[in-house]
Amino acid sequence: MKIANKYSPIPWVAVAVGLCGAQPVMAAATQNASANLSYSVASIVNLTNPGDLSGLQIAGSFQQIDTPVYDGGDYSWSDIVGDGSVSAQNPGLSAVGAFSYRFAVDTSLNSGALNSHHLGWYGLEFTNLGSDVYSISVRLDYDLQVAVTGENGTGSVSVDYFSSDGQTLAGYERADAWLGAPIAASIGQSDAFNFELAAGEAQGLFADVVIESHLEASPVPLPAAAWSFLAGLMGLLGIKKRRSEHGAARISPDNRVAQSCHIQ
Repeated sequence: MKIANKYSPIPWVAVAVGLCGAQPVMAAATQNASANLSYSVASIVNLTNPGDLSGLQIAGSFQQIDTPVYDGGDYSWSDIVGDGSVSAQNPGLSAVGAFSYRFAVDTSLNSGALNSHHLGWYGLEFTNLGSDVYSISVRLDYDLQVAVTGENGTGSVSVDYFSSDGQTLAGYERADAWLGAPIAASIGQSDAFNFELAAGEAQGLFADVVIESHLEASPVPLPAAAWSFLAGLMGLLGIKKRRSEHGAARISPDNRVAQSCHIQ
């Protein structure tokens, strides 16, 4: 049985072949973003018949806007050039009374470019179906979270909240993440929306949430040091081969015969 000696080039050739066949490493980028909004009713008082809330209807809702609701209206969209994906599975919700809902979008990219924009509508509406007058106080709590990975990734989550009359209460908050600050959050609470609701009237507190993502990724080539190592390795193998041939040529036929007899 022949055993390869420690100078056998076979292992090094295998390394060289492996380097030649290595696939480029991908500089992937990702974003994970969410908005968790909660409505809380601080107080409801029937000013006409204290304690009677039978004439008051409270309806909560969430809807991801995937197509324009009106001409020129904002909506959710994504554009991917290359190898990437967008996950935005946020089913609609209709609730009786105060509610909470988490609106989330996750994006990832292996190569190319990705841009996405997702819009969610929240609302808590009070409708007076009776003849009494109600005094109501309601707040909105928000928790905005966004995280990105990769050298070319940015992401944001924003909430724009407002009362139905567009004047009594309004506010805007935003969280942004990028390479310098890959994790960002904005957590807080709106001021109280206080109002009176007469017979037949309706009032509400609404919020628009926008989640945006911009990612870029491209293949990372094999480092130059690896190619230098490969070139040097092949050069050493060539030198070793020439030395072996040169040494063999220096042995005379008689000496070869003698060495052969000695080995036997």
